[in-house]
Amino acid sequence: MSVKLYSLLIVAAGGLFLAVPIPAALAAGALDKTTPALQPPTSVTIAPSLAKAWQGFYKLPTFSLVYKPEPTLVDLVNGYLGRNSAKSSPAYRTYYYNPAAIYQWLNSTLGVSMDVRAQEPAMDIENGRVVSFTPPQTGRTLNLYQTTLNIIQALESGQATAQLTVDTTQPRTQLGDLNNLGIKELVGRGESNYGNSPANRKHNIAIGVDKMKGVIVAPGDTFSFNKYLGPVEAAEGFLPELVIKATGTVPEFGGGLCQVSSTTFRAAMQAGLPITERRNHSYAVSYYAPQGTDATIYPGVQDLKFVNDTPGSILIWPYFGPGTTLFFDFYGTKDNRQVILNDPVQFDRQANGAMKAYWTRTVIKNGVKDTHTFNSVYQPPALFHKQEQFVPNPTTPTTTPGSTPAPGAPGAAEPPSSGGTITPVPPPSPAPTATPTSTSL
Repeated sequence: MSVKLYSLLIVAAGGLFLAVPIPAALAAGALDKTTPALQPPTSVTIAPSLAKAWQGFYKLPTFSLVYKPEPTLVDLVNGYLGRNSAKSSPAYRTYYYNPAAIYQWLNSTLGVSMDVRAQEPAMDIENGRVVSFTPPQTGRTLNLYQTTLNIIQALESGQATAQLTVDTTQPRTQLGDLNNLGIKELVGRGESNYGNSPANRKHNIAIGVDKMKGVIVAPGDTFSFNKYLGPVEAAEGFLPELVIKATGTVPEFGGGLCQVSSTTFRAAMQAGLPITERRNHSYAVSYYAPQGTDATIYPGVQDLKFVNDTPGSILIWPYFGPGTTLFFDFYGTKDNRQVILNDPVQFDRQANGAMKAYWTRTVIKNGVKDTHTFNSVYQPPALFHKQEQFVPNPTTPTTTPGSTPAPGAPGAAEPPSSGGTITPVPPPSPAPTATPTSTSL
């Protein structure tokens, strides 16, 4: 970090310095709406023990902790000659918390982790698909001096929380300058965590991500997850992993792909795009928490679809984040729509694992308010007994001729999960006892 130290570390270098970890509230961060990086925290809370360790009596020149006034060589000469000595002999200020220790703590705990260089965007398109993409990144630098002052002022006024001052630098090139498709900015993001997944599941997720990476959805077009996924076969690199079938939870090629479709669904929800096909899993799966935000798929049976009703094309760009986090970023052109995405609500939980959930979204566009509630009904997991025997994927999943699938089963005429405006009231109800009939990857 290129910041002038002035006389702060010279005058108070002997102050106490404690290397403490970043507070938990800062370590997690929140998602930035304009870049794939994690948004930096806007404030810091000082632990009482740390504040106590910083306490003391420190008398420093006023320009030790500010950018100006800084005495120039002329000021120093004039001061030596007794002329205009105000700048060369500045007033002193008394601090009751050690500025040097606070500065060093900030630099070691937050300075490196928060500082990010501005990143210029880059994008290559081949055969109607993005094959290489670097999103724009706003550069940021923690202003150590101003933040040190903020902390001191907060502590001296009896406050434990202080604002962080962050200086930003914008990229020289705009993403929209690189294409004429309307791919200009981040319009939506989905996130999920596939932690504790077996090796085969992680492998299938990675292949599914590659299938979706770089897809461009033109204005007015309908995105079909299964269209871009293609055949789920060994020839495509998929491995056997658990999937939910009517006969139970069994190994089959492509198990785990619903991690990809569920993350795609969440991005479409945040972007405010109309969802035209979506269904939840047969029973609640921890990979897709919070429940009510999942979207199961199975080629030939169940798909995830949404419509691009924005002014420009939408670029789908998934990537793996820290740990076992999967992100799906949608880039396009923002319009005047306002998206209000409520937290998903789980209710009617049963001892056998059955439960219900709903997720409500309101989109206000051109003054028109459209509220949709996405309902999910999860059956008891015991209805889908786990089996270790590998079952080859069927070439064409079908429904037995002459039979009528139960609601929620493949081929059933279930009410659209995204239709209508309702205000659900979670009433008590008995645990579901339906026969398992679902198919999910």
